[in-house]
Amino acid sequence: MAQPVLLDIKHHSDIRIVTNRGAEYGENVHFIPVVADEVRALVLAYPICFLKDNNTGQFGLNVITGFEAGENLFLDNNQWCSHYVPLHLRRQPFMVGVTESGAEPTNDNTVITIDMDSPRVNTSQGERLFDEHGKANRYLDEISDLLSQLMSGNKRTEIFINALVEHDLIEPVQLGITLSGGEQKRFDGLYSINESKLAALTGEALEQFHSKGYMQACYLISASMGHIQKLVEWKKARG
Repeated sequence: MAQPVLLDIKHHSDIRIVTNRGAEYGENVHFIPVVADEVRALVLAYPICFLKDNNTGQFGLNVITGFEAGENLFLDNNQWCSHYVPLHLRRQPFMVGVTESGAEPTNDNTVITIDMDSPRVNTSQGERLFDEHGKANRYLDEISDLLSQLMSGNKRTEIFINALVEHDLIEPVQLGITLSGGEQKRFDGLYSINESKLAALTGEALEQFHSKGYMQACYLISASMGHIQKLVEWKKARG
C-alpha cells in the first residue's frame, strides 16, 4: 500500500519521474477509476461502468480495461492503445494530501504528496520536478493541474452519482463474452444506466438532468459499453 509523503524541494530536488506506460508501473489493472469530467473523452475508446464498493455500498465510475485481474488490454507491451489515458494513471505517483484531518479537500488545505516506493520514482531518468533554482518545472505544474482536476472532478462525480441513485437510474448488467475456442465467460458486479427510467424522467428532475449535463453523460456512459466487443477482439488476438 502506498505511503505518500509531502513533496518538497529539500528532500526531492533530485527526483525524476518515469512517464512511460507499462505493467511494470502498476498499470496492469482491469478497472480504472475515472471522473465524470472525463466521460466525453473516454466514450471514444473505453467501456464505462459503475462499480459498487462492497464496504460502503457506494458507486464509483470506472472504465473497463480487461476481463480478469492483472489484465489491461489497452496496454500492448508498453504502448497505450488509445489517444486518451485516464487522469488516475497520469497523476501517478502523486496524490492529494489534506492538511486538516477529516476535512473536505479544498484548494486551501491540500498539498501534493508522492509515493516514494513507486517504480516511477528515481534519480537518473525521466522528468525532473524542480529546476536548478529549486523552482517547480513545467511537468510538476502539469501534475498540480491534474490533481486539481481530479479533486474537483471527484466531488462533481459524487454529486452526479448521488443524483442517479436518487432517481434509481443505476442497474446491474450481466456481461457475457465468448473467447477463442468458444469459451464462455460471465462477469457480474457491473452497473450501468437504466435507460427506460432515464427516458421516463419528467418535471424538475428532467430539467435538472438537462441543465447539469447529466442526461448527455448518461447516454454516453450507456453507449460506451459497445466497446466491450473491441476488448474481446483484442483478447482473442493476443491469445
